[in-house]
Amino acid sequence: MNEIFYEAIKDTSTKVFAEVQKAYSCRLHFHRAFELAYILDGQAQYEIEEEKFVADTDHIVFSHCYYRHRSFDNIPHKKIVIAIPENMSYDIATLFKSTTLPALLPDKKLNKTLLPYFEALLKSDECTPEILIKGYINLIFGTLASHYANISIAPTNKNISVIVNILDYIDKHATESITLDSISQRFGYNKSYFSRIFNEYVGVSLCNYINLVRFNHFEANLKKNKDKSITEQIFEAGFQSVSTFYRVKELKKRG
Repeated sequence: MNEIFYEAIKDTSTKVFAEVQKAYSCRLHFHRAFELAYILDGQAQYEIEEEKFVADTDHIVFSHCYYRHRSFDNIPHKKIVIAIPENMSYDIATLFKSTTLPALLPDKKLNKTLLPYFEALLKSDECTPEILIKGYINLIFGTLASHYANISIAPTNKNISVIVNILDYIDKHATESITLDSISQRFGYNKSYFSRIFNEYVGVSLCNYINLVRFNHFEANLKKNKDKSITEQIFEAGFQSVSTFYRVKELKKRG
């Protein structure tokens, strides 16, 4: 079994991922979302790319998009974890196009000034205006970027680079017809090998992942196209049937 996996839950959503975790342990993984963890209490052990370290109370841990990372539960701790989806990370991606922040951000005094924004993102819900959520995100990253020295981005693992290219392609073409045959041929693999590698890294089938991306397209366009019927927008998002759309909607509800 591959020791690295793609954590799709952080990317197949248009909403900020925010939760409190207690002594949370996970396998080495990656995702497109930029991720921050604010250590509220205790110490948290991390591995990000080739770097291993222990983060103390009021330290912030940063993982750049696509960086391989994991946390361990061998030390008692409590933290707020924030992951910013692609649709809300344009400013961050522009800011860190060729550089990144250090994985460990240890200035406790500065970090404490940002804790209210972490807590605000944690409390945000469907009624919170998107502009306010983006404001909290930009305040956090703008402050961190102006205080901590930027460093060079680590080279991307070859296999992850391939998966990233595949995911980017799906994002751009999800509203079109994508089949296992067509996409495996495009990337130069036989379909059985492509299917195995995709499942191994992404953790869901190609078909399910494409439909999750289509659902995101549907959600993103729903408010913009109020003059169109729901059914019309379902098909414009790339779904082949209304029943498939509602199956995916139920799947997302269950998380």
